[in-house]
This record gives sequence, structure tokens and C-alpha cells, in this order.
Amino acid sequence: MKAYRILVHDARDVEPIELTAELAHDRRAHEFARERLAGSPYIRAIEVWRGLVKLCHLKTGVREAA
Repeated sequence: MKAYRILVHDARDVEPIELTAELAHDRRAHEFARERLAGSPYIRAIEVWRGLVKLCHLKTGVREAA
């Protein structure tokens, strides 16, 4: 298991919501972020970090790999 920090940028909040998760691999962290982004009309973007490494930055309608 690996530890991830996930920053959720919600249109209703000024500061991003910070989540932590322990997941089996980076691919699962990306899947989690995509599911979370698709699950709410208020989420504008999601960043996934493993330590100091930004794995991805997903935005509504656009996926950007870090």
C-alpha cells in the first residue's frame, strides 16, 4: 500500500479539501480521482500527490498528467 494526498478543488470552498488515502498503486489513485471528479458537479479539479511527486491534475472536462 502507498499513501496519497488528494486535493479536491470544490467550487463551494475557497481552500481545497485535502484527503489522504492508502491505495495499492498509482493507477488506482488516478481511478479514484476520476471517479470523484465525475461524481460531483461542484468539483473543478483534483490533484493527486505521492509524497512530493504530483501524479496527476484532473480538471473538469480535461485530464492533465503531471
